Amino acid sequence: MKVANLVYDTIKPLFKKDIKLLEVEYVKKNDGMHLVVYIDKENGVTIDDCVYVNDLISDTLDELNPTNDEKYVLDVSSYGLDRPLKYDWQFKKYQNQNVNVKLYKKLDGKKEFVATLLGKDDNNYYFNLNDENITISIADVAYVTPYIEF
Repeated sequence: MKVANLVYDTIKPLFKKDIKLLEVEYVKKNDGMHLVVYIDKENGVTIDDCVYVNDLISDTLDELNPTNDEKYVLDVSSYGLDRPLKYDWQFKKYQNQNVNVKLYKKLDGKKEFVATLLGKDDNNYYFNLNDENITISIADVAYVTPYIEF
């Protein structure tokens, strides 16, 4: 089993507060291997939340030894505003807000556009694009990310 999957499956039951475990990555960076634990919370993640999660999972990770004594850096991080939406609760959070949409194939000459997210079900995304409601199959969408306006 991959390190990231093993860690995710092991620490998932520890999350009982309003902080959600979203994803775990085991990646190589300039200074070596990093075990990155991505978390989210309804009103945003704070430094205190990251410290809480670090303390919550540290003993379990030490006991698990997911890298067989290979050194790694543990990073606990917010999921980030520019990361793709994956979970139903994220789609509900961004419903009726603008999102970036990237498609696998062009729609009206574009593979990327900004639209208002109206909803999602098991098969389709629902958007409002240029004052027109459209339905796009989930299979045709590469990803949806929050729209960040500066």
